[in-house]
Amino acid sequence: VTRVLGDILVAGGVAPERVRVVPNGIVLDRFPPRPPPAADGRVALGFVGFVRDWHGLDAIVDALADRPEAASLALSVVGDGPARPGLEARAAARGVADRVRFTGLVPHGAVAGHVAGFDIALQPAVTPYASPLKIFDYMAAGCAIVAPDQPNIREILADGETALLFDPADPAARWEAILRLARDPALRRRLGAAARAELERRDYTWSGNARRIA
Repeated sequence: VTRVLGDILVAGGVAPERVRVVPNGIVLDRFPPRPPPAADGRVALGFVGFVRDWHGLDAIVDALADRPEAASLALSVVGDGPARPGLEARAAARGVADRVRFTGLVPHGAVAGHVAGFDIALQPAVTPYASPLKIFDYMAAGCAIVAPDQPNIREILADGETALLFDPADPAARWEAILRLARDPALRRRLGAAARAELERRDYTWSGNARRIA
């Protein structure tokens, strides 16, 4: 699903001509037009997927509690996983439970509606070889995306064009990218529209993948 994974297979002895890269995708017509921004001025951060400790959402919860500039930010976590109970307890202990919402598992058909409510969509961390499904959801929903600057992500997104990519080795870089987008609605709109257009241009859809594989 990524060139990175393909190179791992080649390094393991698979002939390069037997490897074809087909990224993950989405069903585009499940994603409605973006709703207008919230009238209360609150900026919605969002994450969708299986919630693991290594995703680093604990740092986002801490920033909501510790940073004065985060007072207008709220976080929605759509999904479930082993890290969820600890994150819920952390949000309560840090006094930000009213700004951190956990939906738990939702029906697959409802995911697009939740993602459409994100102003800033988070891919806080990712394994080196993955083609994250959530990124394609974010692109289809026209979200402004924050993701790590690493090779498998650069196969899909371009920094400053379709997302803001941060140095995963710099603990402060992720929050700086989030804050930059929180302060700049025009940048959010530009990146989100460009991400949606890029997804359509490159046909990151399951039907497109089926055509390519066939």
